[in-house]
Amino acid sequence: MATMYRSSHQHHHHSYNNNKPSSSSSSFSSSSSSLFILLKKNRYCRRLIVLFILYVFMQTFVFLKTWFPGDPTLRRISESSLKLMFSRSGFSFGTSRVFSKRYSSVKGGEGEVKLRNPKETRQTKKQYVVQGQIPDRPTWGEDFDIHKYVKDVRLGEKGGGGEEEEGYKQLQCFFTVDANEPKVVLYDDGRTHVVHLGVGNTGINMNELTCEHFRATTSVENDDRIEETWSIESEGENVGKLAIVSSATNVEMLSEYHRTLLNHLEYAKSHKYANYLSLVKQKTLEGRSGKFAKHLAMGALISTGDFDTVCHVDLDAWFASWAPLSYYAKAWPRDKDLLFGDTDQIWINSGLMIARTTTWSAQFFEKVMNAVHSVNAENDEKIGFKRDQPAVWHVLAEGWREEGRMPYKGTECESWNQCNPDENPVECWHWCHWDALQRIKGWTGLTSLNALPNIHLVPIDVYPQMHRMCIRSCYSVAARAVMGICSGITRGSAMCLPKDVDKMSLCDGKGCLEQMESNGGAWLKHTGHQHWRDVLPSCVPRNRKEADLEQKNPLALCSKSS
Repeated sequence: MATMYRSSHQHHHHSYNNNKPSSSSSSFSSSSSSLFILLKKNRYCRRLIVLFILYVFMQTFVFLKTWFPGDPTLRRISESSLKLMFSRSGFSFGTSRVFSKRYSSVKGGEGEVKLRNPKETRQTKKQYVVQGQIPDRPTWGEDFDIHKYVKDVRLGEKGGGGEEEEGYKQLQCFFTVDANEPKVVLYDDGRTHVVHLGVGNTGINMNELTCEHFRATTSVENDDRIEETWSIESEGENVGKLAIVSSATNVEMLSEYHRTLLNHLEYAKSHKYANYLSLVKQKTLEGRSGKFAKHLAMGALISTGDFDTVCHVDLDAWFASWAPLSYYAKAWPRDKDLLFGDTDQIWINSGLMIARTTTWSAQFFEKVMNAVHSVNAENDEKIGFKRDQPAVWHVLAEGWREEGRMPYKGTECESWNQCNPDENPVECWHWCHWDALQRIKGWTGLTSLNALPNIHLVPIDVYPQMHRMCIRSCYSVAARAVMGICSGITRGSAMCLPKDVDKMSLCDGKGCLEQMESNGGAWLKHTGHQHWRDVLPSCVPRNRKEADLEQKNPLALCSKSS
């Protein structure tokens, strides 16, 4: 018996040593077996687990189906504790660059990046672009002198000068917008031009116009004599006398903007503001991109000294809430020169710019006009910015760097070539501006700009939002995923994408309007030219009464035939 026991014990011991499992494996196997047995015996538990899996699946599906990505998504992530920012060239966490791809393609000495594939994007037609063709290499001779320009074009009552300007005679430059027909009448210092909108070539040569800055009037009797203008009244110490201006570089480019021109004129008249339409000649820009016409107009009107505040509004933007500017300017510190509205994008947007009449403001817009992106090493030729927003950011950041407030590298930024793109300048903002801003002590997000000199940003939580754009997708993540799969299989076939929409946001005009109406709407609604291809131009309110209707229903004014 003892021998048998010993033999049995030794055999068991031998077997154990040759197949010894780990304690964790044994535990897992035991747990799995117990769970399997439990599930086998208990149908209720099986059903519960299946229901849980289905619940998770449905929640994920609903989330993807109802999540509409866009700039706000990136903005929230970048201002979270992660401080995650990404663009097509890489991503970073705050000041830590996890991955950064450098673009190396060179064209004419200038690095470039194509942010959108032309095959996948419906190209913007000429008549929808207010600033005209963007030159590949914007160049000019002498730097722009705002004060000299104001004197040369005889703009304003004071001419931007003092006693030495006693003999100054202001040009008589006025415009009005017909409320019933799509036409604009220009009173060009004695000559009258009727611009019929929406007809293509107007037959008006911009270079033959005497005036560049036309002041709004209520009407022109018989198309040859100014009948009435309205007086400008001060609106408190934070605004004072205000001029609202919009700009273009070609008369034909006013084609789609009959209603927004009316909107700007009626809004200005109702609040006793001045209203200007600046038609800036290409020869005045001397080779600069037409996108800088707005900065010329701002600098010129500031330099006249006729107004306390000047506001530039893009022609594809309109006043929606009809509130006075003082509603937003009440929080504008008196020691700040510039006022912007937070659009909930990742950057500041120059579609709405408001400036006090100060020496700093005049110099700022002059610096933006003369901002140099690079210099041709062969002949010292200055190459300007193609787009105005990177130039605005650059001039602001240069000033903050000089004051020791921001570690901005400027032209030494490793991705500096991305600050002169043909399209969206997100790469420039990511690596050259956002990266530097993150290094400012106490930086928490874009509204931290308010801790820096000269600029104040009205936050998005002011009701209604000051400046708003349709920057989210009109299609959910799930819908975009299906489109992406289809596009991948068919190698970018147009059948995979909706028709007549902007291919970045996948929104049409109505989708854009409905998006901007949510969460209280906005003071200024700004669509972007790419949305002016369908019903949208008929939806813009032309006066206060229509603005009230549009606030209640963003599609109330839209043409029923479109």
